[in-house]
Amino acid sequence: MKLLCWTVDRKFRAKISQPRSSKIKDPQVGDCAIPHTYQYEELPPKGRPIRLLKLLPGMSDDKICLELFTTKLARALSYEAISYCWGDPNNLKEIICCGHTMEITYSLYSGLKRFRYPEKDRILWADAMCINQSDNKEKRIQVNMMGDIYDRATAVLVWLGEVPDLEAEKAFRLLRAINDYIDSQITDNELAANTARAVTDIPALVHRDQLFHDPSESEALRRFWLEPWFRRVWVLQEVALASTALVFYGESFINLSEVIQAAFIMSFRNDLENGCDVYQWGSAFIDSLSTYTTKDTWIQESRLLRGLQERLKRQFKPTFKDILFSSYRFEATNPLDHIYAFLGHPTAKTPGGGCLLEADYTISIEDACLKLTESLYKQNERLDFLCLLSHSTLADIEEYPSWIPMIHKTRNCNSLDHSSWNADHSAIKDFPKVVLQDRMLHGNAFIFDSIKIFSDIFGWDIFESTNSTAVEKCWNMQPTSIQPSESEGRLYAFMLTLVAGIYLGDKAQLQRDFNAFCQEKTSPEFCSSIGVKNVETEHTSLGEGNWREFEKMAYSKMRGRRFFISESGRIGLGPTLLQEGDLCCVLIGCRMPLVIRPTSTSNHFKVLGEAYIDDVIFGGVIDAHIGDALELPEITLV
Repeated sequence: MKLLCWTVDRKFRAKISQPRSSKIKDPQVGDCAIPHTYQYEELPPKGRPIRLLKLLPGMSDDKICLELFTTKLARALSYEAISYCWGDPNNLKEIICCGHTMEITYSLYSGLKRFRYPEKDRILWADAMCINQSDNKEKRIQVNMMGDIYDRATAVLVWLGEVPDLEAEKAFRLLRAINDYIDSQITDNELAANTARAVTDIPALVHRDQLFHDPSESEALRRFWLEPWFRRVWVLQEVALASTALVFYGESFINLSEVIQAAFIMSFRNDLENGCDVYQWGSAFIDSLSTYTTKDTWIQESRLLRGLQERLKRQFKPTFKDILFSSYRFEATNPLDHIYAFLGHPTAKTPGGGCLLEADYTISIEDACLKLTESLYKQNERLDFLCLLSHSTLADIEEYPSWIPMIHKTRNCNSLDHSSWNADHSAIKDFPKVVLQDRMLHGNAFIFDSIKIFSDIFGWDIFESTNSTAVEKCWNMQPTSIQPSESEGRLYAFMLTLVAGIYLGDKAQLQRDFNAFCQEKTSPEFCSSIGVKNVETEHTSLGEGNWREFEKMAYSKMRGRRFFISESGRIGLGPTLLQEGDLCCVLIGCRMPLVIRPTSTSNHFKVLGEAYIDDVIFGGVIDAHIGDALELPEITLV
């Protein structure tokens, strides 16, 4: 069947030029050469215009033909938005656009073939074609609108790519089996009380083949999670705003709610993780996906995700800084997208409805991050964006100002930040405002301690058998002169430090799980020395310990950090770069203590990162010096 393509509106008919190679700089994939004969006409300057594409009908072997047309976003026809990876910029396929040839990446080409109807048109939005990627001005405007574009779409179609026959169905069957197993074990009351705890308290599988009985399914699911789409930073916003979201994998599809529920479960359950690295998606749901909108979305399709979202809304009031943390776990070819991919989030809006930050692809990543920090400070006159810092090499604090979070840098550790921390005693209102000037930050701070002893950096294998004494080594770093009357409180502070103050259960549950962990993972001599009694370790009822739960929580906070003891005997978890003599301070405006390092210039310091210090995190240090609060000295961060 031969199809003819034509323009929809003579007013917006494309101009035709001779074939040429145009250098397109895309927010997803950076620079790529895409030759084409189609030349975009400028969008109208007013009315929030967008382009949509009409995918014309055809059979599987027919040439892909489509039309691009311009409309105002508020008046747009019903359309579906595609979420996909651009793929290899050198692997191109030719299509017909408005009667003229155009080359697009194979990834989008295969997606259009999958979404094309055989007998009717389909209205779609795809960034690579609907945004003129060679026009930075247009791209800036359209990227700032992308949150609204995905929000207004009737559905988001996630395209993972082509896959061999039955491969997708095998992966989907196992995803659904995992979901069904957990759903059948949890009551609505348990979900409402503590969703994460309800998932982890279910006893481990007695026999793995209860669910994982087909090795080919396990392998198919492992390959499913390795698809590049799951690592792309833009997809978080694209799917978070969707009313309906479907994941297409070859000829099969599945509801996104089933995929994300399984990711959340697998990230919290060692017995179900199947060798798949899905932690970033379990965390992304908590940190980002669940917070985008109040309207009904695909999240409502899952009882577990719906319960978790409702609980998070009651307990968590995120800022744009909190949302940005998700960026560290995902990838973008253009580093600017680690910021711009989240501009559709409600927390990126000003009270007047404007945007906290505008996308700008003409500036450097350093300038973009500086603008970001300035905007975050103006938003609430707080310095909590410093909790995003996690320098892992000396180059990190030498190449850029150490106090500016470089959002594009990969983190080797999770954040220790929590909305309940109040190290700076934020009720104090009489301090001068912070000054951000000449790439320096001037503020008032209380330097209260220094680093004396510290552990090695905790790696990926922190709790493997060869490192089973990591907890013992940290405990034994402490002074041996602790009085018996202090030992119980010291032990609780120690276990709380290892999980950075946050645990799914109460104090008693933390103690039970820690005891179970010690019984399972540490030496009998160590257990005896700290008073750990024999406990059952394979059960997870309320009255018994779950060693796996403590291990998972401690691992998430300790990995990539150091345990330390200060000059005055405080214990804490701190950044990778800390060394003896580094200073512990509370900077007014930041809710977490920081580790800083003096420079050769008097009163100038480099920030190494945040730290968890138990007796400081709730404002104890500032409380003890409240009489001198207005006289705290000014320091300069460089």
